[in-house]
Amino acid sequence: MSLTNKLKEIYEKIPKGVKYAFAPVFIRLMVKNKTFLKTWKELDEYDSMTPQQRDKIQLNTLISLLQYAYAKVPYYRDLFDECDIDVNNIESIKDLQRLPLLEKDVAIEAGERLYSTDDKLPFYKSVTGGSSGKALTVLLDKDSIYKERAVVTHFLSKFGYDPLHTKTVAFWGHNKDQDYYYSPLKNEIVISPFRLFKDNQIDAICDDIEKFGATYVMGYPSAIYLFAQLLEKSGRKLKIEHVVYYAENCSPEEKEYIEKVLGCQVDSYYGHTERACFAEIYESGCVFNDYYGLTELIPTDTPDEYRIVCTGFLSRKMPLIRYATDDVVQIDGQGHKKLVGHKRSEVHLLSKNGQKIFKGAMTLHVEELKKIRRYQYVQDEPGKAELRIVLDAPMSEQEIDNVKKNISRRCEGLLDIEIKFVDELQLTLRGKYNWAVNNIRSGE
Repeated sequence: MSLTNKLKEIYEKIPKGVKYAFAPVFIRLMVKNKTFLKTWKELDEYDSMTPQQRDKIQLNTLISLLQYAYAKVPYYRDLFDECDIDVNNIESIKDLQRLPLLEKDVAIEAGERLYSTDDKLPFYKSVTGGSSGKALTVLLDKDSIYKERAVVTHFLSKFGYDPLHTKTVAFWGHNKDQDYYYSPLKNEIVISPFRLFKDNQIDAICDDIEKFGATYVMGYPSAIYLFAQLLEKSGRKLKIEHVVYYAENCSPEEKEYIEKVLGCQVDSYYGHTERACFAEIYESGCVFNDYYGLTELIPTDTPDEYRIVCTGFLSRKMPLIRYATDDVVQIDGQGHKKLVGHKRSEVHLLSKNGQKIFKGAMTLHVEELKKIRRYQYVQDEPGKAELRIVLDAPMSEQEIDNVKKNISRRCEGLLDIEIKFVDELQLTLRGKYNWAVNNIRSGE
């Protein structure tokens, strides 16, 4: 285990009370970090540049990344040679299109050949959620933690967010066996969407938010929408300055309702675990951050629809070049980009009390995913579902138990999950994979 991963593990185990006591120290360690400050300064400068100046910087950053990948990453050295690409003779971004797309299954198969051979580069591990059916272990530079945080908070600062002082409440993930999980680096409390599903919880949740002093609400739009519904029903009022959602789609009607109940503006951004792409989402459409990486939009078989393909600039321990996501955008006649996101995220499960559970709340983030080729939830009745798993390698009883415990903590008793190992998963009539199969008739 790398030193960064060990420090991350120690950080996760620090008691909540200790985190509260030393919160100002943790926050300053993030916001005053030299990489954070440098990234913020460069983002300010980037915003003031002309399109031509931005294009030049992006090309130079891309060339530097390609040269590094050729020198340090075995997979890319072989690929560039095979495609007859001279990294010292790149003249335009179009030269990149001579490379094939890096599909997730190709990245998984490449394994350690995608890792930089630079042993002195500090890094940590992260695992994609496998919502597309496959999980990818990603190695990220230690400094990418500060770069990513700078990019996100720089975007939020356009709405008055202050990375040193603003407190947020986020509805996503799970509470780690507590009423909520506290992240001092983000000055944020995290509340599980499943806590919203429980009866008579809204007052306690509001009390936690008010006691902490959160003025920004963030997280899955499905959870924030439910929170707004419960809030309106209860009659409670909270002083919320802004709402920011991510990871799922949100209809204009739901967005309008959230703004009405919480009395503030709602905005959104797009990103992913791999940290290869970031987009700011506005009423007029989404804007991809060219400082963060190079984003290509590749036409799909559907008219006016384009697949997001990205080359990330934030991390070099495992460069992702022309990495093909499952997310898409639609471009209208005026050139406005609407980020549709992962189209399969609209499928949902039902909890014991009839609440809809979307992809974000059920995505697995566990170390054991590296042995899982694909997984899929199948539901035939509310409150119960079968987690079907196709393995790439045998799992020990301890590893299986770890997956069960992870799901149990996440669902908080409102969804019973039984694990079943299978040889293949269900596909749609068109041969497509969905993260879940809901066999419950509409209206039940």
